[in-house]
Amino acid sequence: MVTGIVGARGFIGSHLLPYITATREGLVRVLLRNVRVGEVCGDAEIVSGDLLSPYDCERFVAGVDVIYYLAHCNTPINSDRDQANDAFLNLVPLLNLLRAVRLQKTRPHIVYFSSGGATYGRKTDRIPLRETDPSEPVSSYGIQKLAAERYLSLAARRGELSCVVLRISNAYGALLPRERMQGLIGVAINNVIHGSPIRIFGDEENVRDYVHLTDICDIAGKVAAPREAFTMVNVGSGRGYSVREVLTIIQDIAGRPVRIERHEDPQCGQWLTDWVVLDISKARQQYGWTPAVDLPAGIRAVFESCRAMGI
Repeated sequence: MVTGIVGARGFIGSHLLPYITATREGLVRVLLRNVRVGEVCGDAEIVSGDLLSPYDCERFVAGVDVIYYLAHCNTPINSDRDQANDAFLNLVPLLNLLRAVRLQKTRPHIVYFSSGGATYGRKTDRIPLRETDPSEPVSSYGIQKLAAERYLSLAARRGELSCVVLRISNAYGALLPRERMQGLIGVAINNVIHGSPIRIFGDEENVRDYVHLTDICDIAGKVAAPREAFTMVNVGSGRGYSVREVLTIIQDIAGRPVRIERHEDPQCGQWLTDWVVLDISKARQQYGWTPAVDLPAGIRAVFESCRAMGI
């Protein structure tokens, strides 16, 4: 069994890689750009290459049975600034990989990490979103994710691969750079620790569904074996929290006031969906997955981890 990972340096990918190498049998192969001298990824095999290179994609997919695809640039907040570049950076790499899969004729199983908020669009009835609900993205980010899903579905229908799309809600569970424009909890905690204000994009009453990294890794492991040609699975908690509620939890656990800095750029946050909560019954019923970490406990764990590291 050979398992490949694309996007292993990202927020979710950097946590998924050690999980996969520890739990899956066989070789784990990672595609990395700009490999540093002496760089290692645990026991994983590193393939130096770029998804923009068809040749590198062919080298990577040769003999691979399962591919975790997490590569993506931009965020829902800034993706509309240059839509042409957004499409080039996010669709062309996937299409190169799918072409390589088609040429290799190995029919791998692909686990694609999509978005549980940006693909669905706006919801007015406040009923948790199901996989069968309409997809109406309100940002270029969501459009690219949805387009990627459609290309994967097409390849699956043609018998070139099998695929599980994980529509993941807002991931959290570790610190994120303070200037980052995605990942409210990780960014906010980092700013609180360093005494800096937290930038807020959009309305503080916007509601999101949050899921911990350990729960994401758990479901990723459970969907590694193909059951059907193509399917989508929501990955979240099934419960929503407003930005204001999240910051209150962070403030209570930190034991210090949280300072807020509202970002006024009309291109940032103006089109954000105001309510996204996922129905996760399919993940429970078909894969036996239930999130184990609730939001307050998950946020507390991040603070405790930072204290243990002396941050």
